[in-house]
Amino acid sequence: MTSLPKSTYRLRAALMACAAGVSLLASPAFAQEEGTTVDPRLLVEQLVAEGILTREQADRMIARSTVPVRQAEAPARPPLPQAGVAADGTQTVTYVSPVVREQIAQQVRAELGTQAQAEGWSRPGETPEWTRRIQLYGDVRLRGEARRYDDGNADIFADYGAINAGPGQNINDQTPGYIPPPFLNSLEDRQRFRVRARLGVRAQIDDWISADIRLATGADNGPISTNQTLGQDGTGKYQIWLDRASLRLTPMEGAAIDFGRFANPFWTSDLIYDWDMNFDGIAGSVTAPVSDRFSVFGSAGAFPVFNTDLNFGSRNAPTAPETGEDTYPGIRGPYESQDRYLFAAQAGFDFKPSDRINVRLAGAYFHYDNVQGKVSAPCYYYEVTCSTDATRPAFQQFGNTMFPIRNIIPDPLNIPQSPENQYFGLASNFRTLNIRGAVDYRASDRFALRLEGDFVKNLAFDRELLRGTYTEADGWSGRAVNNLGPAIRVPDPLNPGQTKLQDGAFEGGDTGWSARLTVGSVLNLNWYGDWVAQTGDWNAFIGYRRLESDAVIDAFADSDMHIGGTNNRGWTIGGNYAIGRNTIFGARWLSAEEVAGAPFSVDRLFVDIMTRF
Repeated sequence: MTSLPKSTYRLRAALMACAAGVSLLASPAFAQEEGTTVDPRLLVEQLVAEGILTREQADRMIARSTVPVRQAEAPARPPLPQAGVAADGTQTVTYVSPVVREQIAQQVRAELGTQAQAEGWSRPGETPEWTRRIQLYGDVRLRGEARRYDDGNADIFADYGAINAGPGQNINDQTPGYIPPPFLNSLEDRQRFRVRARLGVRAQIDDWISADIRLATGADNGPISTNQTLGQDGTGKYQIWLDRASLRLTPMEGAAIDFGRFANPFWTSDLIYDWDMNFDGIAGSVTAPVSDRFSVFGSAGAFPVFNTDLNFGSRNAPTAPETGEDTYPGIRGPYESQDRYLFAAQAGFDFKPSDRINVRLAGAYFHYDNVQGKVSAPCYYYEVTCSTDATRPAFQQFGNTMFPIRNIIPDPLNIPQSPENQYFGLASNFRTLNIRGAVDYRASDRFALRLEGDFVKNLAFDRELLRGTYTEADGWSGRAVNNLGPAIRVPDPLNPGQTKLQDGAFEGGDTGWSARLTVGSVLNLNWYGDWVAQTGDWNAFIGYRRLESDAVIDAFADSDMHIGGTNNRGWTIGGNYAIGRNTIFGARWLSAEEVAGAPFSVDRLFVDIMTRF
């Protein structure tokens, strides 16, 4: 039952009192001397008309109010007061006409309606107005994953992500007690079960202002996955992360501006950005129809990729540029910031030559600022922080070419065995050009196909910087320490008649491409966008990709192909089936191997069950 406001209860009580008064007037004490009865039906009928009494209540009151009058028991009735205004200001009205009663009822209804609207009262079956501006959404996905590594894989892949997240890695193997760096598993098969749960709230603040907040699970604070491995911490509870928090302005139809942390504003594939990737910063997007069958769209934005810690290097002092010596010997201070940004823009069009065919094509440019690693100022071997430590990646997967960024001054008393604790930065800069296209053909309501493809090229790639020049005495002089070709054996100048191994030439690259064919009733099922599925909806797909080492930043690329990141090529095949409304069962098989460097082949199987709301 819907609660009534206090004012409504007061009105109803007053009217019930009136009804009670009518009953009293009909009682023996107020009966006429002739023994007749008083008929209260006129006022009771008015109460029924006003909706104060039900018909059953009115009938009961009328029945009870008509009683026989006994002359002997009727006391003398005091005279009715005369109409008018008494000396104390009391006004007496002996008769209210039906017209006046109707006017009073209308005025009361209007006042109650105004109060109800102002205070947000709800009618039976309705919710308050503010709740209709709030939308809850989310999804839950359970996944089984199996990894199968080829027996012929090498076992020499340093885990640069773990090194850069730690205190640095000593690369001088002559140091007493030397410990090798952590390596990636490339030989032992693994399997795990994972869960992803996301819950969001969208609020329409004004006609052109909205907000979006989403929480999500996640095994870490990396940018490309909200999966949580079951049993990762025993039976411990899982973390919840703030996955999105944004404000959107739509000043005109077809245009939007996003602030905060929001979904990918660009039309890209997982060749560049993982499906779970969100963006921090500001982005504007626009869609404009040119004709019934042709429209254009575009997006642009600026995004902070990394922000320097406010106390970075506060235990170290910069050196004086004139002398190269400590400005204040024994006193340490902060280093300069190493903030990193992404500036990006995309433009494209949609063309619908017929009701069954749609063509989409877009070009994009992603300009990363200050993401390339920098060599530090001279830094003593015992220093905790060197001047460019913050230029190492805050997060990375696998594939990008790396190089050591610390310029270490060794222990002058023991140079051969002096430790050299290093961090590793990206050897290349990144200015990525992306061309993306898709053609959809819908044969019927239950069957369609899509052919889509991507091409990426890093325009800032400098092969000579990474490879360098070759001499027989020193080998290749480039900065790359991974993605190298097979080692070569050359004469050892220090030991005549003997040979030594040298690193092979750099083999990484700057280009990538992918192609995928999808068929089914819902083409984007379990991929991107807010897909909707009914029981029986399905899709199936097959695709191939080749992504060279430095075509894109590996930290943001697909986390499923190979072991995530870049420097991989291979096939994907799979499908999804809706077992209920917006609930799907799906499976994918991905088989990939390295593009450059030592052998590294990985097959991965994903089996998913997912529901969204």
